[in-house]
Amino acid sequence: MFGFIAPFKRSFDEIGFIYKIPEKFLKEIKVGQIVKIPFGNAEIFGVIYEIFENPPKNFEKSKIKEISQIQNEKSFINGYRIELLKFISENYFTAIHNSLNLFLPKNLVEKVKKGKLTQKEKAYKYFSLKNNNLTKKQEQLFLEIYNSKEKKILLFGVTGSGKTEIYIKLIQKYLAENKQVLFLIPEIILTNQIAQRLKNFFGEDLIVLNSTVSEAKKTQYFLDIESGNAKIIIGTRSAIFYPFSNLALIIIDEEHDNSYISDQSPRYNTLEIANKITELNGNKLLLASGTPSINSMYKAINGEYKLLNLLEKFK
Repeated sequence: MFGFIAPFKRSFDEIGFIYKIPEKFLKEIKVGQIVKIPFGNAEIFGVIYEIFENPPKNFEKSKIKEISQIQNEKSFINGYRIELLKFISENYFTAIHNSLNLFLPKNLVEKVKKGKLTQKEKAYKYFSLKNNNLTKKQEQLFLEIYNSKEKKILLFGVTGSGKTEIYIKLIQKYLAENKQVLFLIPEIILTNQIAQRLKNFFGEDLIVLNSTVSEAKKTQYFLDIESGNAKIIIGTRSAIFYPFSNLALIIIDEEHDNSYISDQSPRYNTLEIANKITELNGNKLLLASGTPSINSMYKAINGEYKLLNLLEKFK
């Protein structure tokens, strides 16, 4: 057996490198694990992102080097996320290894390299501190979103119409089913405002992910989300890459905002990433705005998104 390895070290090879999987590793090797490999005169680390029986015909098996060590038992990029990794490489014309930092916190990778990663289970407790009373129209839209067989929905809600009230009711519903919800906000300052509002309904155990979070905290949040213990996650665009294990809903508020587009390498559009996750994972995607983007309105008019309107002010 052989595998494609994307090294953490920068290289000119876009798809990574082929390595042989020693027989002693065959029973434990998994896609998404961090492995140690010989690279030139040194040994480096990388992620195995594809496993196959035979290498391409132009490769001589005898000259292919072997994986030296499986660095961690757990696979940190698996399920829909491994396909998402490939999608980013193909769709945004970037080498696989360039995207690894989107999927794995630096602190986590360094701990795995040193064999010092320990997972401390945290019990997240959520509870409703007050009722969320909706207007007749809000209740109607909540039910349409929750019961919709269509996975991708665009909510055209004017400023002050109470879209957040609908979000809260949806979160309550999925939380009761023990599922995860990702709530994306375009700006850091808004994540803190929304988080404070949600804490009034669900308590203090919300995860807020933005650029102010320390690397150590990112690793802890990564493990808590991956385990399924953390259910409500609020964040800016990079939160989309965390390892959700039971994701039911992605909410993208102010979906028209240009902050959802990354102009740094690797470049990506968060809305495109969310669409792909929905296709791979089967969760629902709720885009919302008082001024929807032209692209989203086009998709709604052409039937790719279900279009819902909330045009009356919330009193």
